[in-house]
Amino acid sequence: MGKKNTAHLPLGSVLHGYKLLRVLGAGGFGITYLAYDKNLGREVAIKEFFPKSFVERRDDVKVVPKPGSNEELLRWGMERFTLEGQTLAQFKHPAIVGVIHFFQEYGTAYLVMEYIIGDSLPVHIQKHKTWFRGIRFTTEELFRFIRHLCSGLELIHDAGIIHRDIKPDNIIIRPGGIPVLLDFGAARQTMMDRNQDRRLTVIATPANAPPEQFMEDGEQGPWTDIYALGTVLYHMLTGTSPPSSGKRIQELTSDRPDPLVSLSQTLANRYPARLLNAIDQALIIDLKKRPGSVREWLNSLRAPGDTRQSVTGNAASPHPVKGFARGMAMLSDGWKTQRRCLFIGFGFALMLQPVFYPGWRAIFLRTHAIPSSNPPMVVQRPSPAASDESSQDVPTTETSQDIPTKESLFALTIVTEPKDAKVRILNITPKYQPGMKLPKADYHLEVSADRHRTVRQWITLDAMDKNMTVTLQPE
Repeated sequence: MGKKNTAHLPLGSVLHGYKLLRVLGAGGFGITYLAYDKNLGREVAIKEFFPKSFVERRDDVKVVPKPGSNEELLRWGMERFTLEGQTLAQFKHPAIVGVIHFFQEYGTAYLVMEYIIGDSLPVHIQKHKTWFRGIRFTTEELFRFIRHLCSGLELIHDAGIIHRDIKPDNIIIRPGGIPVLLDFGAARQTMMDRNQDRRLTVIATPANAPPEQFMEDGEQGPWTDIYALGTVLYHMLTGTSPPSSGKRIQELTSDRPDPLVSLSQTLANRYPARLLNAIDQALIIDLKKRPGSVREWLNSLRAPGDTRQSVTGNAASPHPVKGFARGMAMLSDGWKTQRRCLFIGFGFALMLQPVFYPGWRAIFLRTHAIPSSNPPMVVQRPSPAASDESSQDVPTTETSQDIPTKESLFALTIVTEPKDAKVRILNITPKYQPGMKLPKADYHLEVSADRHRTVRQWITLDAMDKNMTVTLQPE
């Protein structure tokens, strides 16, 4: 029998071309490592599928089921983990951690992800703490946070992925203030759904999860993530987590007041009413009364007097995750940062009074230039159309930056030597086919063959079809 070792993989060892440097974190379903990509010369994060209630490690590396574990459930969970990686790999979005590679080894699966450098959201919140006013974010900072995070959420919801564990600890703020969402939970949720002995009882954070996540037959969807997003924004505005949904239900079913006091009451003089109302709506216990989609929630942040049904002129869809930029630009449409002006009263002390400047200012979404090692975006975003800020109301279709374009597709053909070499494009889901049409972007190419050295390199499709030859060297 092999030696049992339930700890992480040996540090310093090489896994599929990545040298493991240290453990970044470990949870009930996985271990995350900081690793060095020897081929591309950069640091990456590698997440190992390791549901510790079901598996153990032998001979320092191999992952095997514990005696009595449901092996079919484990295989299903690993398939979902890998499928999640394949799905996320197609999204190159500033608010979604980039998946670079995925593979199976040692009896389990691994996701290779962009290593994000930045502050966790709890640290970011503490940096906005003042000694005399508590936590203080400007309205502009909050809208920028919402703009980018909701953009990413819409993309993953459109692909059928629900995050299920949005909380401050799973958000990192890049330099420049852009939030990045980490730790997607499709695999652990799938295992919970199929687990008959119910050993996995908690798959979400109580302070951030809506009640449907703790119900055996709870109906989950985009509205589940919207509730969690509401708890994050509540934390950002107050510096504390809201009462858990379980505590709220307990009080409400006992005919006692909801322990969650609405932000519309507590922060009425500090932030715009429609921002506070939108957060209150996200935190509704009854999922049928809660906004059912990101777009629907963003519609509650419309400019006053805008009565159009939706940004596109159509009624909101029950699965409304298209055309994000138009909906998101409404959110920041017209808002000026609140200002505190100093008034001097004759014979009285100085006092601070919030003042809003008249007029509206449109804020267009834009992709920030971020010093990062993540691969270039594959999902293209057209440049915003020129606009007159003084007259801009609801942006038209031309201003959308977060809708993948199908225009300007270019053919990619790779000729290999030897001819039977395998060609893969690592940062997209579709399999390579000679002459396949792809949008303008950078692509991570891999060419491999038996008894030859594997070649990995970035190539660019920009202005024309691309034909190239890759010759592999014998080992």
